[in-house]
Amino acid sequence: MNLSWLPRVAALTLLAATCRAQVSPFPSNDWYSQNDAGEKAYERRQYAAAENFFNAALQQAKTFGPNDLRLATTLNDLGLLYRAEGKLKEAEPLYRQSLAIRERKLGMANTIVATSLNNLAGLLAAEQRYAEADQDYRRALAIREKALGPTNPQVANIMNNLAAMFGSEGKFEKAEPLLQRALAIREKALGPDDPQVANALDNLAGVYTSEGKYEQAEPLYQRAIKIDERIQGPEQTALTMDLSNLATMYFREERYSDAEPLYRRALDIRDKTLGPIHPLTGAAAVNLAGLCKAQGKYDEADALYQRALPILEEAAGPESPDVGAVLDALSSMYAAEGKYAEAQPIYARLIPLEEKNFGTQSLQLASTLEAYGETMSKLGHDGEAAELQNRAKAIRAAQSKKKPAAASASVGKSGAN
Repeated sequence: MNLSWLPRVAALTLLAATCRAQVSPFPSNDWYSQNDAGEKAYERRQYAAAENFFNAALQQAKTFGPNDLRLATTLNDLGLLYRAEGKLKEAEPLYRQSLAIRERKLGMANTIVATSLNNLAGLLAAEQRYAEADQDYRRALAIREKALGPTNPQVANIMNNLAAMFGSEGKFEKAEPLLQRALAIREKALGPDDPQVANALDNLAGVYTSEGKYEQAEPLYQRAIKIDERIQGPEQTALTMDLSNLATMYFREERYSDAEPLYRRALDIRDKTLGPIHPLTGAAAVNLAGLCKAQGKYDEADALYQRALPILEEAAGPESPDVGAVLDALSSMYAAEGKYAEAQPIYARLIPLEEKNFGTQSLQLASTLEAYGETMSKLGHDGEAAELQNRAKAIRAAQSKKKPAAASASVGKSGAN
């Protein structure tokens, strides 16, 4: 059967940075001014400018000595920047250097040390190094609980991030109680209408959605939307995440008429506030495209996918999984429409991309090979089609020997609806 691309529920995100004033290109030539300019540029997602400022601040900080806390601050900030850009390998040594300085200067139980541990754990979780991340998150949590008390909002932040990691692992039964506790802490400490409460509501609703608990998720999403709608300013990223997440839940329930206005509103907000070529705007276009595809609105879906593709290629790289997801959606849509000539070059591009991202023996690749083989057969290239189908069969046979249950449950793709 055709497997429509479902946009991922961004259920476990942190609050977006608030907007700052425009960054001056000529800050004073001292450590504080350079680092502050870097932080402001980072918050505005002006990453190239931020890197220049942070590097200038780093050169200044190195003159203060190897254990100076200003050096630790700049190392941490530069690590945050690289993390935001997806440069995880570059970010990790910076985080670790910053952490080591703070531990030496402030002690192992300082709350600033906990912040460093939290940042490092988030990076490790992004690399799927979950055991290491779990250790650092729990150490950070213990520090903050002891220093600040178990009901402090900063404790809730660590719980949120630890729950995010569990969500990435599919361990929703572990994520759920952490998010419930984080929500209770934020409601008591900050009041029921604080943006961080909205964030907690959205995160918990995301876990409920992943568990299929739609009746529990819906009112939480709706409450989060009402809170975030009251946030003023040009950046409304949190609101668009709420809208998209609720729309995705409706998508999963096949409540397409309920999902559509939410996806369209999210895209409209991001177009106006972030600009038409921002990565988050591209993601919103992909979300709406997936819905249009499911509704059979292929022309609109095609236009949205084609709009999003260069945005994601620029932001994440032409071989990224996000780009692969769009190519997958486009190829299967063209095949479903009987546009096999249009589907063929996209499948040809998708195969090596999936080999890189998922491995040469993955079930994801097997499904794509099968769909590509069917397309080639429709085009009259029976020899190539047989080769593709045989390769897919070999992958499934190999996987069946390793994990029989997983193999029997796998979902294939074809061009037919």
